[in-house]
Amino acid sequence: MGKYYRQLKAGGLIFTLLFLPPLFVFSAEKSAEKEKQFGFIFLPVIFYMPETKLAAGAGGLITYRSRTDSPLTRPSSCYFYAVYTQLRQFIAQVRPEVYWNKEKYYVSFLISAENFPDKFWGVGNKTPDEAEESYTPRSFSFELIGQRKIWSQKKMYLGLQGRLEQYKIIKFEPEGLLAREIFPGSRRGKTVSLGIMLSLDTRNNIFFPTSGHFYQFSATFSPKFLGSDFEKSSVRLDLRKYEPLFSGHVLSWQFLFQAIGGNPGFRQYATLGGDMIVRGYYSGRYRDKCLLAFQAEYRLPLWKRLGLVGFAGLGEVASSMTSFQLKNFKYSYGFGLRFKILPREGTNLRLDFAWGKKTSGIYFSANEAF
Repeated sequence: MGKYYRQLKAGGLIFTLLFLPPLFVFSAEKSAEKEKQFGFIFLPVIFYMPETKLAAGAGGLITYRSRTDSPLTRPSSCYFYAVYTQLRQFIAQVRPEVYWNKEKYYVSFLISAENFPDKFWGVGNKTPDEAEESYTPRSFSFELIGQRKIWSQKKMYLGLQGRLEQYKIIKFEPEGLLAREIFPGSRRGKTVSLGIMLSLDTRNNIFFPTSGHFYQFSATFSPKFLGSDFEKSSVRLDLRKYEPLFSGHVLSWQFLFQAIGGNPGFRQYATLGGDMIVRGYYSGRYRDKCLLAFQAEYRLPLWKRLGLVGFAGLGEVASSMTSFQLKNFKYSYGFGLRFKILPREGTNLRLDFAWGKKTSGIYFSANEAF
């Protein structure tokens, strides 16, 4: 469920009370004969970190399918989470995703607001660990994606996307990189982006695919005449494949490429790390104008609703497409547990333990990494 479930680093997290006891998770599914079918996951969270002191919040997932929809029709859904800390920091996000007219149309919204500490090491694939500095942005973002199916047999979608992001750095280290304004956007910034998107999606399940593929290409532009402080462009290619093996075992992989052109702010660079891309590294630990990543998972059932996942990944950021070098790729590996909280939709709770080069991470969410 996005940025809130950050990497939990040894020494940084003193106490966390999260997810596993069934008492803290509520779900509901109505029968197929009812007029409306829905599922609901609620995840209360409390934790303590030096950067936030005591913090509490909740996240969840709602899924919905109307009476007229086929059981094979993809459900609409809504992710949400909100956290407030003892230091009056907050982070909140809502992401509804809606399918209708037999999946002919798809619309996704993202509304996000935060005043929450983050970390920055500079730009590049070789930034040293000692360059780490903390900063706190106050930001708001809104994103809208609309797609229409243009080839029903192959489930191909064509669409448009728009995004607005505005932020101000309200706290930074006096002698750090941001204080010296070495990078664009070190104090504040606004980006207005427009783009196109082409998707080919044959996954049998959008929450926990066991067969099919997902191929997506997108291109966005942020011209100054729309009000952007940073004139930039971005292309992104996301290729995913899910191969069923035997008795519920699945081999899945993802290839991801992103290139940023123009003059982006430091928060608009392509980033490696976090709970989605090469787990084990802090989200945004490495950032630059280009990103290349590959990761794979082996998924298998354990017992009833419980599943197990093993994964590994490679990734690198670079200043240009010709600057990638195999020796500079970062590696990660790990394993995770899955608990099927909404069997009808195939929705899992995800708990991953990941290791990289001199780093590690623990991630908890209600959606898969890919």
